[in-house]
This record gives sequence, C-alpha cells and structure tokens, in this order.
Amino acid sequence: MVNESSEWQRLAADVMERCDALARCSDEPGRITRLFCTPAMRDAHRLVSGWMEAAGMSGRCDAAGNLRGTYAPTGCDAKRCVVIGSHLDTVGDAGRYDGILGVMMGIAVVEAVRQANVALPWAMEVIGFSEEEGVRFRLPFIGSRALVGTFDPQLLTLCDDAGVSLGRALTAFGCDPHAIDACRVLEGEIVAYLEPHIEQGPLLEAVHQPLGVVTAIAGQTRLTVEWAGEGGHAGTAPMNLRNDPLPIAGRWAIAVEELARATPGLVATVGRFVVDPNVPNCIPRMVTASLDVRHQDDAVRIMAVAKLLALAEELAQGANLAVRVERQHEHAAVAMDVELTAGLAAAVTEVDAAPRLMVSGAGHDAGVVARAAPTAMLFLRSPGGVSHHPAEAVHAADVALGLEALVMFVKQLAAQSAAASR
Repeated sequence: MVNESSEWQRLAADVMERCDALARCSDEPGRITRLFCTPAMRDAHRLVSGWMEAAGMSGRCDAAGNLRGTYAPTGCDAKRCVVIGSHLDTVGDAGRYDGILGVMMGIAVVEAVRQANVALPWAMEVIGFSEEEGVRFRLPFIGSRALVGTFDPQLLTLCDDAGVSLGRALTAFGCDPHAIDACRVLEGEIVAYLEPHIEQGPLLEAVHQPLGVVTAIAGQTRLTVEWAGEGGHAGTAPMNLRNDPLPIAGRWAIAVEELARATPGLVATVGRFVVDPNVPNCIPRMVTASLDVRHQDDAVRIMAVAKLLALAEELAQGANLAVRVERQHEHAAVAMDVELTAGLAAAVTEVDAAPRLMVSGAGHDAGVVARAAPTAMLFLRSPGGVSHHPAEAVHAADVALGLEALVMFVKQLAAQSAAASR
C-alpha cells in the first residue's frame, strides 16, 4: 500500500521542480520575466503542455493565449467542469511562485485524482491564464476576462512599449484574436473554480499557519497621473520661473503614502515614475506616475482615489502645470462563494487545522471568474511575506498539505454532485 504522506510529498516535490523549470523560461537573462505572448511564454507553454498530458489531460491554447488542459474520465458530463487555475505570466524580475504555483498544483491535483480513480460526474480543467499581471499592455486579467466574456474587442488595439498591438501579439503567438469570444464559458459550465496561490503577504507566517482560505478580494483602482510643464536647461532657468513637474509628483507621492497610513485597511502605491526627458541637466517637461489603490470596502477606496486626484489637480494648478489622468483598471471588491469557501475550509481542517479566513489585498483571476462561476481561493504561506521579488518562496510541506486538501475537496464536490443527481 502506498504511503499517502509520501505520495503528497512526491507530488509537492514535482510541483516545486516544475516551478524551478518555468523560472528558466524568461524574456530577460538572469531574471524571471515572462510576459504575455512572448517567446518565454511559448517555452513555458511547451513545458506545461507536456506536464498536462502526462497527468492525463488534453491541452490546448485558446484564442486569448490561455493554456487549458482537460481531464474528462469515462462517464462524466464533459460539458461541465471543475476548474483549477492561475496565471503563467510574471512581473519583471519576479519570483517563481506567484500564479505559477497554482497552475502546477492544479496539474498535480488532476494527477492524484486520476491515479486514485476518483469517480467524477464532470470533467476537470486546469487553466494557465495568459495575462494577469498587466505588464506588457498595462492591462491585467486578459485571459480571465476572455474566459468569462468581459473582454472588450477594442482592447486589441492597445500597444506595448514597442508599438505592437495586443491583437498582433496574439496573432504572432498563434492565436486568432477575432475568435476570443469563443473562449467564453457558458452559464453553469463551471461547477467550481478553485485557485491555489501564495499569500504574497506575511499574515499566515505570523500566525504559524500553512494554509488560509480567502473570503474576499479587495477592490482595486489602477491609474496614471501625468503632469506637464515647460522643461528647460538646469543651469539657466531661475528657480522662481520654473514649471517643474517632478517636485510636484514627488509631493503627491508622499501624500499618497500619508493617506494610506492614516486610513485603516487602505493600501496605496506609487510604483512607477516616468520622467521626460530623464537626463541630469534638464528640467523635466513631463512626469507620469502610476497609482494603485486597494481596500476591501469599495466606498473607502473610491473616496481615497477621489482625494488623491483632487490633490493632483490642486498641486498642478499651484505650479502652473497641466494634469491628465488615465484609468487603466478598476474592479470592485469580490466575495468568494460562501458554500465553496466553507467546503474548502472544512477540507483544510481535515488535513491540518482550521485555516485562517482572510481577505486578499492582491488581485487575482479568481476575482474575475467569480462574476461568472462559484469561486474559492486557497492561500499558501509566503515565507518572509515576499512576493513580486526573486526571493519569493514557499515550503514544500505546505504545498503537500495544500494538494491533500484540494484533492479531498474535489472528492467532496464529486460526492455532493453525485448525491444531488440521484
């Protein structure tokens, strides 16, 4: 008889090794950077497709660049499925687990279910979403938007920094951007969507728990603010005659920090400055700053954004600058499915202990899918609370527990579906 503990450890070791292998699929030598529809993503698809097939799935890349593996055992209703997914793209100079861990765990869960000959009334699908981070086109959740039918075809005209449109990038990747609507799942087709993910924060480690269950995803606003002045020579323009946007942008960034610290639960980040021209002996003509604001209460988030944009305008007027705001992305706080969340928490309790129930401050594909299907999220402890960084880590023992809990949960869902159909 196979020792179940050693089997979970073996599967967890496979997951960790595969995350390591995908870390070598990068657009930048010496760093982990894998963007939407790049050669590195093509390499990643090649690897992941092989692992999907080895686990008993048939794989395909859909029109939005999502990699999808389907396991449909004999006798199941292949038109309905339980989906386990996350994303395969990364931020620049990333860690190796954000998103990727969830896809690799999904493959391991299907392998375990197939090897145990679990009777499934529906199929299972593992999805590696094509673009969650929004780095290349400054547009997050491209793949999951396509899945639930909220992708706007006008977005295909968006261009990256090299002037390549989103539609052209998909075509070069071998996808048909005009067929994106065919990616959409029908109502009732997804029985449950499950997303395992590293926490990307310090809470689980602080409370000495390996696993957490997400109850909601915080609402998020992403935008850019652009201040335009006149520029000039750094040595000849008197200080009192300058219209310099950089000090104004700096003061505004400090105000962002102060407001977030003064507002319970609010996180606000100025993560990017673009200075034009970015040279030492020129007064900047233009400065563009990014803003990312998140809170689990949408009213608090919306009020904070309004205050910060009013301040950007006020500072611009005081310095005789033009100001322009461009909104890239906004989504409301999203609650996870109550019944699925309770069932996932019960499965975690069976294999370890009652999990921490928590709100995710980070956005996830689960927040998009939740608008179209019952959704639950499993968090795994992030050592050091580090994410979006090469030092990102996860414990193999936590992965083993997570796999055991997910397989138990899939079995419970299968049993409930079978009982309901009798």
